[in-house]
Amino acid sequence: MTTGNLTRADRPLRRRGALPAFGMVCLAVLAGAPAAMAGDRWEEAGSGAVAILPVPGKAAAITGGSLVCAEQRWSLRLRLDRSVEALSSQQAKVSVDGESFLVLAETGPDVLSLPASYEMIDAMKAGGLLVVAAGARTDGPAATFPLKNSRTVIEAIAPRCSQVDMSAYEQASLSETDPAVERARPLLAEETKLFRQATTATPKLAAAHLDRGQGREMLFATLCGSSWYYGRTGCTLFGYIRATPAEEWREAYNSEGMALYIDASASSGGWPNLVTLEAAGGAEPIQWKWNGERYELRDPLVAADEPANTGTVTP
Repeated sequence: MTTGNLTRADRPLRRRGALPAFGMVCLAVLAGAPAAMAGDRWEEAGSGAVAILPVPGKAAAITGGSLVCAEQRWSLRLRLDRSVEALSSQQAKVSVDGESFLVLAETGPDVLSLPASYEMIDAMKAGGLLVVAAGARTDGPAATFPLKNSRTVIEAIAPRCSQVDMSAYEQASLSETDPAVERARPLLAEETKLFRQATTATPKLAAAHLDRGQGREMLFATLCGSSWYYGRTGCTLFGYIRATPAEEWREAYNSEGMALYIDASASSGGWPNLVTLEAAGGAEPIQWKWNGERYELRDPLVAADEPANTGTVTP
């Protein structure tokens, strides 16, 4: 099996500049939420990807809340009584049936916001009791919420969650019927052979060819067919480049199956930056930069401080 697939631990935790739209959605939800909370079970809000949490038990300074999703980002939005002093950020612990998640919470006027990872969401769907405790002090905001009906409600609202805005990038659409498939087939012959030996099945091949001008070409291809073999997406994504049509293709990129985009506003060595998004509800665009030999992950903190345009690439 080809190695080098991107794991969840490798992914950036937060994309700078992506929070305002999400925050406005969440605040609007809280502002428009009815005064009456759900009873002893989770309920869908009247619209949007919003779940109303039940009345909290054993609560300290938390009076209720909701689970909200916007641009594929989930967040617990908990209402605070007015006695709680607003802080810019503080550590919080979210526990589901004893499984704990440490997060960085943000407090505003009467609101405590906690990011919810996909692992946390899965735990809430399967669990029985949700416990939240914020701040270092033992008397900080805290509450317990029953998770009755949580799976039904979360799965009902998830399809309503808005997609991540990727309009700034050029999408590379891979297809099983694209002529590029025949170019990719010999390049992936060994990988296909290994897949067949391991699974006794034949993977599906999709590809796309990109002409970047001045003789530069890029070829991307996916092999799909097994989440056991290729991870939760069931696919692996390869990228090949050549600077002139006379050159042989050489592998320059490999990761789990991702939605693939080209950042035509930034390049290194004449090759455009790549941006990937996890196909199954990914919320964090992942940046890749040419290092002279192949594409590598960009440090999200360094990337945030780089100029927006580091080179022009001919579309």
